[in-house]
Amino acid sequence: MSLTQKIRKKRILVVIIWVVILLLMIPAVLGYSGFLTYSTTTNVSSHAESTIANKIVSEKYQQNSTLIVVINSTYYQNLSSSDTAKSILAFQSSLNSSSLKYFSGSQSIYSAYMTAINKEFNKSNIENIRDAYSGINATSHDIFSFPSNFYAHWEINSFANSSIYTAAESSGYNNSNSYEHDFISSINNTTGSPFGRVSSAIQNSYQAIKTPYTNIVYSTFTINNYSNSGSLVNATAFYLSENGIYINNYMASAAIHSNDPGKYYLYHYGLLNVPSYLKKEYMAGDIGIINVIFTVKSGTDIVGGKTAGELATPAVENVAGKDLNHALITGNGAISYETSKETAKAGFAFGLIFIFLAIAIFITLVSWKSAILVFMISGIALLLGYTSEYLSGLLFHHVSFIVNYTLTAVILGVSADYFVFIVSRYRESLRAGKTEDEAFGEAVSKSGKSVTISGLTVAFSLFTFYFIPGFRSWGTSLLFAVIFTIILETTLLPAAMSFFGKKLFMAYGMKKIGKDDVKNSIFYKIAGRSVRHKILVIAIIGILGASGIYGFLAVPTSYNFNTGLPQSLSSVHAETEINNNFGDSHLYPVYDVVNLSKTTNANSTLLSDAKYLFNTSGVTSVYGPFAAGKNVTDNNITSYIINGKYAVFTVYLKYNPYSKNAINTVTEMRSSNNFIVGGLTSTIIDEKNANSRIYTELEVLIVAVIGLIIGISFKSWKYPFISLIGVFFSVAWTTSILYFISTYLLHEALIYLIPIILFIILFSLGNDYTVFIISRIREEQKEKKNDEAIKHGIGYSGKVVTSLGLILAVSLGSLSIIPVAFLEELGIAFIISLLIDTFIIRNIYFPAMISILFRDKNHNHKQP
Repeated sequence: MSLTQKIRKKRILVVIIWVVILLLMIPAVLGYSGFLTYSTTTNVSSHAESTIANKIVSEKYQQNSTLIVVINSTYYQNLSSSDTAKSILAFQSSLNSSSLKYFSGSQSIYSAYMTAINKEFNKSNIENIRDAYSGINATSHDIFSFPSNFYAHWEINSFANSSIYTAAESSGYNNSNSYEHDFISSINNTTGSPFGRVSSAIQNSYQAIKTPYTNIVYSTFTINNYSNSGSLVNATAFYLSENGIYINNYMASAAIHSNDPGKYYLYHYGLLNVPSYLKKEYMAGDIGIINVIFTVKSGTDIVGGKTAGELATPAVENVAGKDLNHALITGNGAISYETSKETAKAGFAFGLIFIFLAIAIFITLVSWKSAILVFMISGIALLLGYTSEYLSGLLFHHVSFIVNYTLTAVILGVSADYFVFIVSRYRESLRAGKTEDEAFGEAVSKSGKSVTISGLTVAFSLFTFYFIPGFRSWGTSLLFAVIFTIILETTLLPAAMSFFGKKLFMAYGMKKIGKDDVKNSIFYKIAGRSVRHKILVIAIIGILGASGIYGFLAVPTSYNFNTGLPQSLSSVHAETEINNNFGDSHLYPVYDVVNLSKTTNANSTLLSDAKYLFNTSGVTSVYGPFAAGKNVTDNNITSYIINGKYAVFTVYLKYNPYSKNAINTVTEMRSSNNFIVGGLTSTIIDEKNANSRIYTELEVLIVAVIGLIIGISFKSWKYPFISLIGVFFSVAWTTSILYFISTYLLHEALIYLIPIILFIILFSLGNDYTVFIISRIREEQKEKKNDEAIKHGIGYSGKVVTSLGLILAVSLGSLSIIPVAFLEELGIAFIISLLIDTFIIRNIYFPAMISILFRDKNHNHKQP
């Protein structure tokens, strides 16, 4: 009993088995999303220069997961004011008391200035300041309180000389107090205005007060301001400065009035006198930034492929909403969080795909039952795909959100393609007058074989993603998903078809096929013209293909995954604000590490290195040994030494870290034997170097895999040659066209992974059609001459293959409506390439090439 007969006979058992499988899949389908990560970081070899440098730098400067809160002066009266300081410090205090997981702390210009102020004071300093303030206050009271009271009482008696003693007694005059005695004696011997006489009396008698502060108090105060707090503080600061403790009056006030002088200073004076190095680090233009730091390293996945910053973003936004005016949150975690929310909104696109599939299949197969059945088959295929992601998550602990959307589009496309190919062959056989058993057997055996060959080609081609660093989960997810789909299409679909029989199709669509009906097909006619003018066709396609290949190899690409993200995302807008105000490299400086063990005179070498960096094109500022901003300086170089072995320079460029100019500048630095260069741009250089080798090997591997499978399946090297050349032309043209669309219409850079992913996926899926078309042409070659067999094969399969191409173009093209540049570009690329592949490669190129490479004498009408 053949497999076809077994499926037909055991169809109820097949359905039961699939019901059990679906029940077993429930935990995986519900849990796969826990493995999704929205991080776009990629891995670089541990032996790469940037990796070595970054590891050294991380020992000194922790490169932990960080969110950046951006505040704009538009929403604050003054970023330097005490009110703003209160708001920011309150926000930081709220973060400290929150339950944020993995939260380490926060840094702002306000908290940094507060810390710097507190470092100025040790316990003895504060005690000295307070002692001086207390002594000056007491001395001021001793010198001016009695004269002040006297003046007030004397004024009551109209400043009459006869009332001097009365006023003195009313002021608590103590004759035994030498100062008060001298004061009254002196005022009796003075003339002039009452205030002048009192001032003269004080001048003549204040020396009777014996304290270290007598002279400064006398020279600073009068009877009108001797108890004024601000004046007392000013006098204290002046006294301390005169005695070797250099402090301004604001700092003195903070130390005098609070046990937390830094906080008091910020609350009363804001950023008054803030050091320029702090302002440069946290403020620029119209904005200020607050760093929210976590205990784990940047890019480390914590839960379900999510980083600490991504998990904390909503909580930080909530705290900021309470304590700050219109704050924006950015950083890789925030961008990943908002990207996940934004892409989730585009999920409706896949619902629309189902509707399109139903309409396309209804038109192609003339069957409303097939339109419903494809919902079931494609839906189960998707669940199998998500189960594949779950299995990959168990293997690798995380799966990129990009593969989730790509897998969804691929599986929707291929499941519908395989469905149409099998069911259309069943319908065609019925229309040709064969019995239900014969039509069923022919559809399941012949089309099922083609689906299996095609599916395995697709599965193992997509598995080559496994060999791209950072894309291993792509390879396994797509491999499992496509293999599961093959099993689904060759078991459950035939079982479902057997329940319906010929009733699967509408009567209108079951018109008998006439012997010559195929010759009226537009696809038969196009194939005929292509065969007749085959040399011209191949010449034109070859010339256009050569130009496309040049574009594929030469178009510039970017390693910035965030390119094209909408500015409506607050995290993206905040990053733009930082770049516009601080400079493009503020978030991603270059680290130049010097190995001190290779130098005989460290100071001389480091000074020379600092000068070299200053003179390097594109460098705006350098901080490190002998370097501060744009100037050579004799600074404390030990603060830039790591483990006594390395010195590090932090270098800022005027270029975007992803730009060609930045790459050229860092490449120049790397060419110097003096430095081990780290930072984002250096990492990109290492990625490009590694990828140029890996991608070449990968392209060769995928071509070999596909060629081998098709060659063995059809026992000929010519079919894989025809197919691979055709798909490559399609990929090359698409890459060139996409570059112009992304650059001049979308105004975003072409992301570097697009060409290689396009290559892998289109080489995989494009050869679907190869298998379908070759299978049909080979059937026709058994009875017809080569060129006639080509025309009949294309005529019979053209409508189905074109439908399949359009279905795949829409399903994969749906990625273009997701507001993430990578997926948007990928979706557009699929639309372009699949339209080229469907209408040009399959219908024009294929017939011409097969006609050229195959001759009747080689086939003798008996293809195996």
